[in-house]
Amino acid sequence: MLDYWHSVEFFNSYDLDDQLEQARGRRQNTICVRADATARESWEAAAGRAGALYLVPFDVSLATRLIEAHVAERSTARSAIERIRDEEMAPEGLTCFAKLAIGAGGRSSGDALSVSALPWALGRLRDGELSDLNAAAFDAHAATLKSDVDALLGGGTIVIDCDVLAAMAARLQAWAGLAPKDGLLAWMVVESSDRSRPTRQLRDARVPAGTVAPSAADEPAAPSDADTDTDEDDTAAGLPILNSFYVRDLADARRLLRAPAPPRALIAYLATHDAAKTDLDAYPAGQREIVDALHPAHGVAGRWPSPPAHVQSLMQQYSLNKMKTLGVGELLAVNGPPGTGKTTMLRDLIAHLVVARASVLAALPDWRAGLSGTVVEADVGTKTYRVPALAPALTGYEIVVASTNNGAVENLSLELPQRRHLDPDLRERLSYFGPVATKYAGSRAGKPWQLSEPVWGLVAAALGKRANGRRFSNVFSQYAATPADKPQDAILSSKDVDFPSWEAVGAMTYWRYRSQWRAGAVARVPFDVAQQNFLAAQRTFDAARRELERLDARLDAIEQAWPKVVACCADLAPFDRCMLTSQRETLDARIERLDREALQFERQLGPSWLRWLSKWLRRDAYRGWRAATDAALLLRNVRDDLREAEQIHAKYDVPLWNGADLARGAEVERASSQKHAFWQGAVINVLRNELFVAAMALHEAFFLTVHAEKPAFDELVYALSNQLSRPPTRGANTLWQWFFMLTPVVSSTFASIRRQFAGVDAEGLGWLVIDEAGQAVPQAAVGALMRAQRIVVVGDPQQIPPVVTQSTQLLANLGEHWLGELRARYAVDRQSVQTLADRVCAFGVRHPTMPDRFIGVPLIIHRRCHDPMFDIANAIAYGGRMLHERKMRTTDVCLPAPHPALGPSAWWDVRAVADAESKYVPEQGERVFDALVRLFVQSADTTDAMPDAFVITPFRQVKRGLVERLGDRDRWTRALAGTGKRVPADLTDWIRKCVGTVHTFQGKESEIVFFVLGCDRRHEGAMNWASAEANLLNVAVTRAKSYLYVIGDATLWGDKPYFDVALNRLTRNAQHIERCAAAG
Repeated sequence: MLDYWHSVEFFNSYDLDDQLEQARGRRQNTICVRADATARESWEAAAGRAGALYLVPFDVSLATRLIEAHVAERSTARSAIERIRDEEMAPEGLTCFAKLAIGAGGRSSGDALSVSALPWALGRLRDGELSDLNAAAFDAHAATLKSDVDALLGGGTIVIDCDVLAAMAARLQAWAGLAPKDGLLAWMVVESSDRSRPTRQLRDARVPAGTVAPSAADEPAAPSDADTDTDEDDTAAGLPILNSFYVRDLADARRLLRAPAPPRALIAYLATHDAAKTDLDAYPAGQREIVDALHPAHGVAGRWPSPPAHVQSLMQQYSLNKMKTLGVGELLAVNGPPGTGKTTMLRDLIAHLVVARASVLAALPDWRAGLSGTVVEADVGTKTYRVPALAPALTGYEIVVASTNNGAVENLSLELPQRRHLDPDLRERLSYFGPVATKYAGSRAGKPWQLSEPVWGLVAAALGKRANGRRFSNVFSQYAATPADKPQDAILSSKDVDFPSWEAVGAMTYWRYRSQWRAGAVARVPFDVAQQNFLAAQRTFDAARRELERLDARLDAIEQAWPKVVACCADLAPFDRCMLTSQRETLDARIERLDREALQFERQLGPSWLRWLSKWLRRDAYRGWRAATDAALLLRNVRDDLREAEQIHAKYDVPLWNGADLARGAEVERASSQKHAFWQGAVINVLRNELFVAAMALHEAFFLTVHAEKPAFDELVYALSNQLSRPPTRGANTLWQWFFMLTPVVSSTFASIRRQFAGVDAEGLGWLVIDEAGQAVPQAAVGALMRAQRIVVVGDPQQIPPVVTQSTQLLANLGEHWLGELRARYAVDRQSVQTLADRVCAFGVRHPTMPDRFIGVPLIIHRRCHDPMFDIANAIAYGGRMLHERKMRTTDVCLPAPHPALGPSAWWDVRAVADAESKYVPEQGERVFDALVRLFVQSADTTDAMPDAFVITPFRQVKRGLVERLGDRDRWTRALAGTGKRVPADLTDWIRKCVGTVHTFQGKESEIVFFVLGCDRRHEGAMNWASAEANLLNVAVTRAKSYLYVIGDATLWGDKPYFDVALNRLTRNAQHIERCAAAG
């Protein structure tokens, strides 16, 4: 399967349009050089300048046509749905053969060349050489190319002129065996200045022991405006590849799987057979698994310090408890539909791991025991640093959150430290490198520092793309004299920084904070005191947990004894753990009655010293007396257990399982059980919060104490800072272990994993959390999986599947070549990281729409959308499994008031003919435009900003029509005449972010969503594609938190699968609102 995924990656296209757009956004000059008489004149503007040269640009549709022409002869005909799918997913715009980085003076060399493998792969496909689609064959061809290009460039000694440019283009086309007819030689992006990217030599001298802050020479290289965020992997041993981030890691994975100690998590992920499943819906086995996993002893101690009354739902807590048990090489898949608390769950996982590592720190005899005693040489850039290694017991807690969605992982890392998510009682008390976190949170590329909202700690770093690494370097470096100044290219020395102005806003670099800590200007807690504080919090929590365990033991004992109690008191109800007080009161009454009966019998039996004779002389009275006294004794013992259980339960007020069927029980009982995890409550959560607070304080004390006591620790901090821009070539494991000791969580995209963690060994990272896994192609996670020990995969296969741009027939050909009968199991257009993880996870439930398949552990309680959005999604995609937090029955409704400008959520039936050669219906675009104008005019916003709304469509052609219509400023001017409003100031930016196809809105949400369907009777195939599965409609619907307006022809779409449900529920919703309004 790795060979198959490898071959697929070669057919990705490099998005040159995106690179040019980024450059223009940075206001860099972009120059097009055509292969005609104008070439020399065009090149004159670029000759001798530094920048990025994109060689042999061509329209990517050429690749699409060549592939289709080749595979059509060798494949079965595509279905109509496959044809529409290929049209909608096919790449668009310009791509290129290669990129050449040009330095100052207009010179370059073969070492600065990066190539797209697509042209080369097209040649292999045309020649039928599918077995050559691997990294080894590519590198062999590319090595010759690199040598030839270097010769053309004179090894970096000549200034590139138009003749050299044409010669390089010709050589590239010969290498690929492909000659596009677009007539383009190159696009050149010229750097903003005539100098090349600034470089900085690292000093050789050691810093004196008393140094407070580093010199500029030992800090990270300054940022460059020309440094893009989508560059190719620059850590590859061979020629860098532009059009795939995964080829090199796939090759490395293939090698590692043949090693003596292959990465175990990757082996599990690639398994050719499904794991044996525990069906969590099965009764009683699945239910018993859930109840046992939620036993108090199995819970996680750490808790993200949100308000204590906020408790996890049942399946959130079950998932967390199962994560706690994961061993090296094991994986847990969690199925999280929109709004079911994935982020909340992951916060608690992070808290658990922080507390677990703090437990190790607290057990150390002193801070020195936290170091292994080994000094590691770490090579970063041109400098070798000697850094102490952490004790092995403190490693394995590293947390990487990865996804294909850059926004999703960035948002998680940026939200984690925000103070508003904390318990209000802790907002002023919890601080973990607080001023350093504030400095980081307010840093913005090329703009003055500005804090959007208060933060409490340096708990997470959003890394991945280069710009994010540069942003985090602000933790260590000072680029601006005051918060109001625009950052400089060069790092400022201490004498040039106005520290009081930074401290007035609560922001410090790490070095400044450390100096203030040493001077006692900020709160300083000695390491041994922090240990004792943590141990005290741990003892308090452990005592509470032991009480809950005793409560559980008492309840088990009562349950076991209850049949005997019922035998004594035949009319007693079955034991119910949730009715402790009433059952104890019932037993009190029964005991009192039995005591009276026993007393009556005693009077018949005479004195106690003659009672033994009563066995024979007064048998009936004696038997009645023994039965009453024995029953009373039994009931007293059970009553005493009940009283103790009642007292413990009253003290902690935690939900208890009452024996109801968690999956198939009565609706109200099921909802009640699922909404609150057993054994969790406000009282115990306060203790868990305090434990987390103490854990963070202990981590800070350890890091700063080691730095204070070991002056050579300066070297480590310099290395941590520099590795953000220069991945280490040696000592990476040690450096990252220390980085995660300072900052527990790092987020990254899969595309950046190889560059981000270059040099990290297989299984060198403790935990990998994959977010939005249903949107990731299976091969995307391979590099991250092989570097991690324990894996948590979170996603939803009912959301939009991965965007795969290759044609259906090409993928089929490649799959059959490499995999044969196993093709479907690993097909990139059918599977995702989530579906593969679901298969190999031992716990889960049956798929809601395909009962022959399993998904992972389901999250059930939904907290985001109002009805009818929740109702529609639950019906079409989740088989009714989800439960709304504010609803106890599916017949309940959770509706917002009608929107004052638009009315209730509805299907706006707009019937008209689409434009020629398009699916866009102008009348539908006009309806949306009118609605947006009403929203804008009635908004109380005084900034002339567009409303909080998305305009979503299934089709690219409809998107293009909407962008043109909604972005027409002249139409806006006419529509706003007489309203006192100006054309929205952010219209262009809003359209770029808020108008698009469904695939681009995964993971986003808005108050209002307009879902524009387009199409007329000519587009039956397109409508069938959009309605073939629930995913597309499900994503569109669940982007809306409060209001959904579907705009389309109800006579065409209303009988399509899933859309018929939407039409029915939206119509029913409008009717319900009308009835409520009529009733007053």
